[in-house]
Amino acid sequence: MERRGRGPGAGRRTGLAHPGIGARPPEPRARLLGPHRGEVDCVAPGGSAVRGITAVFRREWSAAVTSPVAWVATVLAVLGLHAAFFFLGFPVGDRALPSFWVGRTASLDALFAWIPVFFAVLAPALTMASWAEERRAGTDEILLTLPVKTRALVAGKWLAAWVLLGAITTVAVLPVAFAVDSVGPLDWGTVWGGLIGAWMFAAAAVALGLAASALAREELVAFLLSAALLFGLWSAGLFVRVLPGHLAEVAWYASPSLHFLDSGARGVIDARDACYFLLFVLAGLSVNAAVVEGRRYG
Repeated sequence: MERRGRGPGAGRRTGLAHPGIGARPPEPRARLLGPHRGEVDCVAPGGSAVRGITAVFRREWSAAVTSPVAWVATVLAVLGLHAAFFFLGFPVGDRALPSFWVGRTASLDALFAWIPVFFAVLAPALTMASWAEERRAGTDEILLTLPVKTRALVAGKWLAAWVLLGAITTVAVLPVAFAVDSVGPLDWGTVWGGLIGAWMFAAAAVALGLAASALAREELVAFLLSAALLFGLWSAGLFVRVLPGHLAEVAWYASPSLHFLDSGARGVIDARDACYFLLFVLAGLSVNAAVVEGRRYG
């Protein structure tokens, strides 16, 4: 009669592995799916919320950097920004500035003056598909049933779009800054201050764009809605100095463009403007979360 040994594998049933005393069970995972967005593991509730945000961030970032629409919009917006700075200047409203070739001054004032228009085109282009495409393709139902909190979904999408828009802005501004500095001494403190202000402005523009995308069913509608809002807020700030007292005050408080142009574009980081952009972001993300939450449990 053959005798069975009592080795390390003896008595162990096929397909079952004993985790061992004190071993930590694996955390439940889910996959984030979406059109052209790949698959990203995310930790379900019981894991860290930061991991959920990170998973959504990676998914959205991958979708953005592989989107032809995003690349075309980026190239056109950057070329338009550079052309406006070198050849057109800023001939609008009471903040008119000459072009670089006309003014011949080592300053990026005209470039930063166009940033609100730059964002009014590019932020909607980068955010329009975030929720609207999910709804059109029907993948939002899958996404919303995953064990990821609504706030993590919203925060991950916002963070990815914000970092992308901020990076594009930095890449658009720095080559111009180096070119201008080669002609005459440039105040780099103003440049870095302007970029910090632009990143704060970008955070607000992206939050508004995501809220519009959550409200819309089609990408084009989301783009037009957020672009109209950003252009409207920019236009309100153009003529603030010729408006009556109370209207001027309302326009100043409402327009993110003015908060950027009055401080960040001049290289000044004002705490009041930083608080304004923070509140703007929180308001946009709150609207976004409320819409998604209503769809999730409605």
